[in-house]
Amino acid sequence: MKKFLALSFALALTFSTTVCAAETVVPEKEYSRFDTLSNGAEKSLPEYTSNAVSEMDGVRDLPAIASASNLVTEGTETNATCIVDKVDVTAIRYAQHKAAEVGGTMLAVSQLSAPGVNLVDAQVALTIEGVAAGDAVSVFKCVKGEWVAVDVVAVAENTVTIKFDSQGLYTVIK
Repeated sequence: MKKFLALSFALALTFSTTVCAAETVVPEKEYSRFDTLSNGAEKSLPEYTSNAVSEMDGVRDLPAIASASNLVTEGTETNATCIVDKVDVTAIRYAQHKAAEVGGTMLAVSQLSAPGVNLVDAQVALTIEGVAAGDAVSVFKCVKGEWVAVDVVAVAENTVTIKFDSQGLYTVIK
């Protein structure tokens, strides 16, 4: 009886895991709808479904940038997410100019927002490929046409955590 029960559990676990895992990505039946939505947002399908930006017009070898969930507000971790959006080529050139001005290299530039979220004492962890723990990373936010330094809370492997007090255009410079 114990062997039968163990076999039943093993089979149930094997088949249910496969079925559940297949539905956690993007269900095949939803591809056309998500493809339409991603085109409307001017993102590739992987970018749209993962809240990431990995390619921009006129910029080669741009590391992917994404936001992790669990935005911190008022000193408490929440289940809110910071939305990462692409920017136009003018914003890219503006960010590249700022990077050259401070003697660095632009790693990423994007529009960050968190609709409906109170951004009091907020922090967001941005996932940026190629950042290593201990790297000298600066983050700037565009405020009324001027770049303003943003407090960098932590730099870890592929992650930069910043103070996030308002939505807007942000650039990460290494």
